[in-house]
Amino acid sequence: MVSLVLVPLLVLLLNTCWAALLLLGLPGVWLMIVTAGVADWLTPDRALFHPLVLGAAVLIAIVGEGLEILASAKGAKQAGASKRGAWGALIGGLLGGVVGTIMIPIPVVGTLIGGAAGAFTGSAILEHEGGAEARAALRVGGGAAAGHLVGMLAKFGSALAVWALLAVAAFMP
Repeated sequence: MVSLVLVPLLVLLLNTCWAALLLLGLPGVWLMIVTAGVADWLTPDRALFHPLVLGAAVLIAIVGEGLEILASAKGAKQAGASKRGAWGALIGGLLGGVVGTIMIPIPVVGTLIGGAAGAFTGSAILEHEGGAEARAALRVGGGAAAGHLVGMLAKFGSALAVWALLAVAAFMP
């Protein structure tokens, strides 16, 4: 009887902590899914999560990751980037997010600034090296930075959707 309430509460508490890790640029959404799977496995007398719920959580997480990764390249492309500039936005955003998280250890701020700066720098440099004028390269960098920020918001939104899905499912009979 205790496990009917205690285990779902523990999953909810842990998943709330994992969601907070997203603000530090860490893989909180995947930790939420692993926590749900482990909790389900450890309670063989009661199926805590239906396999379709876990599958839906994985699908939502994959979509969120994809949106985050592709948004900076899409922003650069909309600003007129070549393939080279789009790749610069993609790689720069990923590297910048990691560097920003380390160099500016303020939750969310370092990741956001680093990712946007990396997308801007990567796309602008590769666009300029590819023959674009400085003004055009800077415009592409601005598009990449804006796209990266939109992508991070989309990823956080998908993580909140996973959190809500697992929170509701944990308490459903």
